[in-house]
Amino acid sequence: MSSFWVIVLFLLFTPRTYCFKEKHGYVRIDLHRQKSIRHLLLENPDLIDRIGLNEWLSKPGPPRTNDSINLYRYLDNEFYGKIVIGQPGQTLNVAFDTAWTLSWVLSSGCQKYITPGCWFHNLYDHTKSSFYRKDGQPYIGKEGNYNLTGFYSYENISIAHSNVTAFRFIEITDVPWMYFFNKADGVLGLGVKQPTDEYIPFFYALHDQKKINRLLFSIYLNRDRQSAQGGNVILGFVDKKHVHHVKYPNGSIIYDEIKYLPIDPTQYWQFSMDRILVSTSKNVINMTLCAEGCKAISDTSSTRIIGPEDEIAKIHNFIKAQRFFLGDIWTVTCSTVNKLPKIDFVLGGQHFRLKGPDYIVRATFSSMEICISAFGPNNVPTEENLWVLGGAFLSEFYSIYDIENKQIGFVKAF
Repeated sequence: MSSFWVIVLFLLFTPRTYCFKEKHGYVRIDLHRQKSIRHLLLENPDLIDRIGLNEWLSKPGPPRTNDSINLYRYLDNEFYGKIVIGQPGQTLNVAFDTAWTLSWVLSSGCQKYITPGCWFHNLYDHTKSSFYRKDGQPYIGKEGNYNLTGFYSYENISIAHSNVTAFRFIEITDVPWMYFFNKADGVLGLGVKQPTDEYIPFFYALHDQKKINRLLFSIYLNRDRQSAQGGNVILGFVDKKHVHHVKYPNGSIIYDEIKYLPIDPTQYWQFSMDRILVSTSKNVINMTLCAEGCKAISDTSSTRIIGPEDEIAKIHNFIKAQRFFLGDIWTVTCSTVNKLPKIDFVLGGQHFRLKGPDYIVRATFSSMEICISAFGPNNVPTEENLWVLGGAFLSEFYSIYDIENKQIGFVKAF
């Protein structure tokens, strides 16, 4: 657009004023109301075309090849983001979970009077959406000591600047009572699709519909536990601003190297862990866990680090943790947090270290402070020997999920 038309637009839409000479010691300025832009366009419907703006305004930008989703922290125990589902849009909170391939949301079909787990949640109502398509296939999922039940449906789902159309997901109608305490209204599964799987996980659907260019995503979890901003799920690329780096006076920047590990052929982001070392000083290893190597997975849905019951008990005994009267929760004396041992997770020969403040969560209730261990026993019978690295680990290390090359990466977060 030429500078001539810029000047025309400025004069056209700028209110006019008229000034009169000073008289009797004051200046009188008459203001005249200029017609609004809307009024002018109604009187001149071809105005935009005449001044050459229409082509400029309607010119499409380049298609997106990546995206980023904001995560929020809830009670320092849960990370969730927002999705919009259906038309008109219904906003729900979901966990972006690397330990699930399926995606599900709580349904308005949940009978609240007999299902407390649905209380105080946003519930998806497919009768209010013009994009909903019926599937109807029933779903029963056994999750440890309880079941999730519901049925499959098709719907459009939007995240940040991207969307997936006709996405197959599950409407959950029955959940256990403990979901009452969750902030998330469902799960968007970011697990690994296997060749024999018929179900297409959400991220794969984004890629299939050409909303994301690369089959890769990364997750940054904010280490500031006082902040409600939980981090980001970054779709399609590695964001170097989250990789630990050093800036030198000459302007050069050296980034830490990402350690990549091959993943196993399962629905989880599962990889081999060399061992776990517990030490109170630099040259003294007090205890070795996972001594002969073991399997671990990344879990972005919670802050905990889960492991075999006997090995978790050894850690708690060593840090002098006491069992809390509620659930599988262990606490330590808050004055000892900075003196607790360092715990190294050795992955592909490289040490990923957590210090006491990294694996202890401080919770304040009125004037009482409780310091809670992030470690907990694995209660799923089929996974009792599996280590699950949740937010306490992932807040310290930026994680990269590379589907194309079947590998997972970790690097110190910045």
